[in-house]
Amino acid sequence: MENYDEIIVNIVESEKFQVELEKINDNYSNLKQESFLRNYILEKINKYFQFHGKSNIRAFAEHPRVNRTRVDLSIVDCDTTLEPFKIEFKYQFSGDGNNMINYWKVIEKSYEFRVSDLFILIIYHCDTNEKNQYDGKWGITSKLSRYISNNDSWKINIRESFKRFTNGILLETEVIKCNKPFASEYSFYLLKRLK
Repeated sequence: MENYDEIIVNIVESEKFQVELEKINDNYSNLKQESFLRNYILEKINKYFQFHGKSNIRAFAEHPRVNRTRVDLSIVDCDTTLEPFKIEFKYQFSGDGNNMINYWKVIEKSYEFRVSDLFILIIYHCDTNEKNQYDGKWGITSKLSRYISNNDSWKINIRESFKRFTNGILLETEVIKCNKPFASEYSFYLLKRLK
């Protein structure tokens, strides 16, 4: 079996992803961006397998169903009898859950209860003053900046939450910084199940 987690890490750490992330942030700064990021990663996974002549492997969104819930993204090898490689995505703002305190409960639901092979957490952080000025200029009323932490405690809290999962290994990528339409940061945490 391919190391699907390595393929995803390489996608996230690529210059093309940085460019795409800047576009997503510039165009959808008033929304939660989970689906845009998941779909871009899915497209790049499929492009990777196509480029490497592996027409038997393909990524799908919202497939399969596990315990009456759709898996966010799966990678299926139709030439094997192996179960699909199941990936759950979560997109959070840095201030969510009281600066990510006890976020392990969310991880447990997506990672353990859904028996995911990979859990990908994307945490969005930005300069709230710049965001508020930008939103005010355009009359955006979503006020997402209220979910942004005013300190760095969320970084410690999220790592503490991941420590509870001894059946997985935590992979982190470099923080990705965007400048459009205002200063923003994306932190990616990938919890890979040990087999």
